[in-house]
Amino acid sequence: MKISSYIVLFILIISLPGCAIIDAILGGGVKEPVVKIDSVDFGKVSFESLELLFNIMIENPNQLGISLSSFDYELLLNEKSFVKGDQRDGMQIGANASSSVQIPVSLRFRDIIESVQSVSRQDTSNYQFKSGFAFSVPVIGDVRIPVQRSGMIPVIKAPSINIAHFKIDNISITGARATLALDVKNPNSFSLGLKNMHYAFSVDGTSLVEGTRESVLSMNKNEESRIEIPVSMNFLELGQSLYRILRGEQAAQFRLTGSAAFDSSLDFFQNIPLNFDTSGDLPVMR
Repeated sequence: MKISSYIVLFILIISLPGCAIIDAILGGGVKEPVVKIDSVDFGKVSFESLELLFNIMIENPNQLGISLSSFDYELLLNEKSFVKGDQRDGMQIGANASSSVQIPVSLRFRDIIESVQSVSRQDTSNYQFKSGFAFSVPVIGDVRIPVQRSGMIPVIKAPSINIAHFKIDNISITGARATLALDVKNPNSFSLGLKNMHYAFSVDGTSLVEGTRESVLSMNKNEESRIEIPVSMNFLELGQSLYRILRGEQAAQFRLTGSAAFDSSLDFFQNIPLNFDTSGDLPVMR
């Protein structure tokens, strides 16, 4: 046994800076690195997806450099495995030094609801993040150090923008005035503010109104609000078929398209874009 120990010591001495290995052994031995999840941040966020950034801190308490060979991770939602991954690109960590690793995990809300159906009925979901870091440490050899973190994430749902009605305020042989009413619904457990909305409304392919509004409205959680847009129509320009539609003499199809940006009461969820495109039978009110 003594001969083997001398051989190992000799190999270490000739392969590393001589006094570093001796100081490490005589100074209390070689220790495992310390790995901890320093923080969790939100990365890219939209109404379709959310990115979690797990910031890992690695500390090498030794007077010898160590090598991180790989790491793996798994994210569970409501105790069900959802995302797995690994990284094989290693890195060196110097003596008595520290380094950081960031692990981004992207989550699509549609995939979450399809995979973990209980989430569709919730405003938040609990997550558990598990990871393991594999090191090559002098004297000790290969070691794997596990870390984990639990927390909650919001289940973000896209607001809806739909036509409530198209109300005829005044109609004559030559033209009409109407009000286009849009219902905007916030299905989330946090408030939303709709701003910078661009819209285009057409009936049977004929454009009736197009415009932009700023600072449109604010909605509390799980609240619905209404936007009213005035519409002026000239039958001499738009054709008599529109007159017959508004008189109820024939059915018609509408199309509403546009884009908007939303702020929210969540600090990380600001100025989020949303495109909308809806169509159907024109709901005329007289």
